[in-house]
Amino acid sequence: MKAKTFNAILITLLVISLGVWFTNAEFGPTWQRNLRPVLNLFAVLGMIFYFAQFILSIRTRFIEEGFGLDRMLQLHRYAGRIAVAFFTLHGLLVFLSQWIRNGSISISFNIAVGLVALLGLMVTAGLASTYKLLKLKYEIWKNIHLFNYILFPVALFHVYNNSDPGSFFYYLWILMGIGYAIILFQKAGHILSLRSNLYTVTEVKKENDELWSLYFTGKPKEYKPGQFMILQLIRGGQRDAPHPFTISSSPTSKNLSVSIKELGDFTQTIKDTKTGDLAMIDAPYGVFSILNHPASNYIFAAGGIGITPFMSMLRYLHDSKLEKRITLFWGNQSEGNLAFQSELEDIMHDNPALQIVLVMSNQKDWPGEKGYIDAGLMKKYHPFDGDTHFFLCGPPPMTRAVLKSLLGDGIPKDRIHFEVFEL
Repeated sequence: MKAKTFNAILITLLVISLGVWFTNAEFGPTWQRNLRPVLNLFAVLGMIFYFAQFILSIRTRFIEEGFGLDRMLQLHRYAGRIAVAFFTLHGLLVFLSQWIRNGSISISFNIAVGLVALLGLMVTAGLASTYKLLKLKYEIWKNIHLFNYILFPVALFHVYNNSDPGSFFYYLWILMGIGYAIILFQKAGHILSLRSNLYTVTEVKKENDELWSLYFTGKPKEYKPGQFMILQLIRGGQRDAPHPFTISSSPTSKNLSVSIKELGDFTQTIKDTKTGDLAMIDAPYGVFSILNHPASNYIFAAGGIGITPFMSMLRYLHDSKLEKRITLFWGNQSEGNLAFQSELEDIMHDNPALQIVLVMSNQKDWPGEKGYIDAGLMKKYHPFDGDTHFFLCGPPPMTRAVLKSLLGDGIPKDRIHFEVFEL
C-alpha cells in the first residue's frame, strides 16, 4: 500500500466521521451545553488515530513497501501522540462537564474504564518519548509498550458502551474491533512462522575493535541490497529482544550476514555470540536500495556503521558484474573505525568506476579528507548531474546534516534517499 493511499483512507475516514458527528451533534445556546458533543468528537478522533497506530505497526510487505519501515515507525509515533492528545482533552472535558452540571465529579464504571485506558496510554506514550532520557533499557521499554495491545480493547469497550445502537459510530467500533482482531491474528501467525524457521549462526567475525559480523544459514530469503532484518538472537536458551540491523550480505550470497557495532546494552553482547546459536530473522524490510532507484551513477554517504547497506549494494554490484559510476564517502572519527578494507580494495580493483573517499573527523594526522561530509566535498570528487542519485546512511544527526547540505545545493528531494531509525 502506498503512503498516499493510506493517507487518503485515513483522511476519508476522518472527514466522514466529522460529517456524521456534525450532523448528529446536539448543540445548545451556551458553551456549557456544547461540551458533551465536543468531548464525544475528541473520543472519536482519538480512537481513529489510536487504531491507525496499530495498522502502522504491521510488518507486512503489502503496507511496508509503500512507506519504508522507518517512516512507518515515525508515523506510528505521531499517531500515538495525537491519540493521547485527543483522549486527554476528552477526559478533561468529561470531568469539566460533570463539574459544571452537578458541582461535583462522579466516576461511573464506564468512565473508570476510559480512565484506565487513558492513564495507561499516557504512561506508554510518555515512556516511548523519554525512555532514552530516563536511560531505560530498550527491552524494558519494549515490554511496557506492548501493554497497548491490552489498552486498545479497553478504550474500544469504553466508546462502544457510549454509542447508540444502530448509529454510524456503533458500527465503526464494531468494524474497528474486527480489524484489531485481524491484526492480532496476523501478528500471531507471523511470530509462529518465524519461530518455525530458525537460523543458525555459522560464523562470528571481528571486523575491528568494535564491529562484529554474524553469518547465518537457514531458509533462503529474497531481499534487495540495502534492506534490513529484525534480528532476535537465541543464546544459551535465552531469547533476546528483537532489534533492526541492515543486511550486510549480498542477495547473491547463500548466507545472510549483519555487521553490528558495540553501541548499547544489546550490541555490546554481540561478541559473546557463538557458532551454533539460533536466531529468528524477520526480513526483508526497507526501501533503501539502488534497485528501487535505477540510475547510471550514485553517490553514497556513510557515517560509521552506516557503511553496512553500502557493503550489501557494492557486493551485489560486484557479484552481478554491474558497473555503475559510484563514489562512496565514508566518515569516521579515525582510521581505527575502518573495516572491510581489503574487500573494498578488491571491489575497487574490479570496478574502475568506483572510488572511495575516507573522511576522518577526529584524526589530525590523517593524510586524506578531514571534517565532515557535505555537498561541497561530494562535488570535489563526483560532479553532480541530472542522473545522480544520493544515498545517505549514518547517525541521524549526520544524515540530516548531509540532507540539508544537498537540498541547499539544489538537489531535488526525490533523488536523495535515506532511512533514519530512532527507536
